[in-house]
Amino acid sequence: MDDARYDQLLRRMERSGVATPEQLVGCCASEIAALEATYSLKLPRSYRRYLEVMGHSSGKLFTHDHMAVTYPYVLEMTREEHQRWARWREERGRHTAPPPEFEFPADGLLIAGRLGEQFNFIRCSGQEDAPVWYLHNYRWQMRETDASVLGWLEGWCKEAEDAIASGYFYYAPEGTTP
Repeated sequence: MDDARYDQLLRRMERSGVATPEQLVGCCASEIAALEATYSLKLPRSYRRYLEVMGHSSGKLFTHDHMAVTYPYVLEMTREEHQRWARWREERGRHTAPPPEFEFPADGLLIAGRLGEQFNFIRCSGQEDAPVWYLHNYRWQMRETDASVLGWLEGWCKEAEDAIASGYFYYAPEGTTP
């Protein structure tokens, strides 16, 4: 992971009004350890840094699009998704369940959810960084969207900057909720 690039993102967020340092609230080490233990995963260093810096609050970074990205959501989303897939297979039978090539990876962790059907996830095996994947669990779509967690965060920063410039937060000062 590129620490200088990450620090540059944080300075950009402050300059553009996406988030001041006071608006960034990170997770403590025990919360991150609990997340890893819950799913028997080793988080990529880049995602771990995101959690440490802004896992509980990231200013306006995600609040313009109903995104569930904070630690409490991340802690539960993957479990809920695994349960959902098990129910699909049980209730609908093998022929109407997700196709085999659409299997959620065992080392996957949902890091963002939008309206309960669109998600972003990473694969976790302790690497420095990880690509970010898009998952739409009703259209059976799964594809890589960003080469890295940091690239994913930079994309959201650009979207938040655009929302600020458009006046979005004038009409919705608190943004949206998941």
